[in-house]
Amino acid sequence: MRRIAVTLAFALTLGGLALAQGTIKIGVFLELSGRMAVTGNDTLYGVRVANEQQPTVNGATVELSVCDNASTPEGSVVCANRFVDEGVVAVIGSYSSSHSIPAAGVLQPAGVVMVSTGSTNPATTQVGDYIFRIPYTDQFQGAVAAQYAHNDAGASSVAIFRQQDDDYSVGLSGFFKDAFEALGGRTTVLDFTANTVDFSAQINNLRSFNPDFIYYTGFCAEAASLVPQLRQQGFTQSILGGDASDDTQCPDGGGAAFDGFTFTSFGEPEVLTGAAAERAAEFRTAFEKSYTLDHFTGFTLSGADAYKVLVQAITDAGSTDHAAIRDALANLQDFPGVSGDITYVGTDGTPANRVMGLYAYQFSGNSWTKAVLKGISLE
Repeated sequence: MRRIAVTLAFALTLGGLALAQGTIKIGVFLELSGRMAVTGNDTLYGVRVANEQQPTVNGATVELSVCDNASTPEGSVVCANRFVDEGVVAVIGSYSSSHSIPAAGVLQPAGVVMVSTGSTNPATTQVGDYIFRIPYTDQFQGAVAAQYAHNDAGASSVAIFRQQDDDYSVGLSGFFKDAFEALGGRTTVLDFTANTVDFSAQINNLRSFNPDFIYYTGFCAEAASLVPQLRQQGFTQSILGGDASDDTQCPDGGGAAFDGFTFTSFGEPEVLTGAAAERAAEFRTAFEKSYTLDHFTGFTLSGADAYKVLVQAITDAGSTDHAAIRDALANLQDFPGVSGDITYVGTDGTPANRVMGLYAYQFSGNSWTKAVLKGISLE
């Protein structure tokens, strides 16, 4: 069950002011510049389209207060403090766990609801009862990836490339490692840091381990350098990435070295089923009226649903009272989201039964496409 926290009086007062002025202000902080800017902007486009579809709630106009965290934890804290000062009703963001967690540390004690669009580290929602997310956690993603590597790819030894200064990468690596070794496999972890461009030391260590599979848990800003270096050094093993690899920086920056690179990521229309797939396809059609489809990913759907669940919670609460919005979110069940049905009842703020897809980059000459391979889940 979610813990109950005391809402600060000033936060309630400011939230009430937003409604009294005829607008409801929702803060949005994302990686709009810096090394994660591609996915951050793709997510923002989803939020904006959802806002265009539902521009009002309870008779008040929704105003988005957008803040660029510049792909840094420090920028996320600045955004969170700005939102508290502005008296926003709720907050959407962020893409990265390393940016969501510090922002949650500001918003939770201020009694402001936050819905993360991309953070998969379990620690995010454990900050407190005002913190929610749209995606699955890395405990789920790591276990699914381990089963795929072992059962589908037939791997018995895996080298894990881990960004040691990032919460997402460290968490995902750990969950994968534990799950793969529980299946009887062997692993080794090769560490790097943000903005690494020369991976010669890690590749030398990789050669001595000689794995039959590679798992990459970092971001595309570094993968665009790593993967070509691996291929140039003669490593032909299959590479599986996490959902941070769902970023055009990978194939655009690394070129044909990414041909056949597979990764798990958020469900898109082709992965979802039934009414959820129809809703996702309809949203994609609406999205295409304002943006090109090369900016449409599962993160776009996640951004849209972060907005949509907040609108639903504000509607159900019938007010801008922060505690009432939190309680309405915590009681949300089978909400018809564009990323799938969303249920928070009985959870820690992580939706039950999220859908994940398996994708691959495929090259033809110098052009590439993202192929949908299948929906993937725990066996």
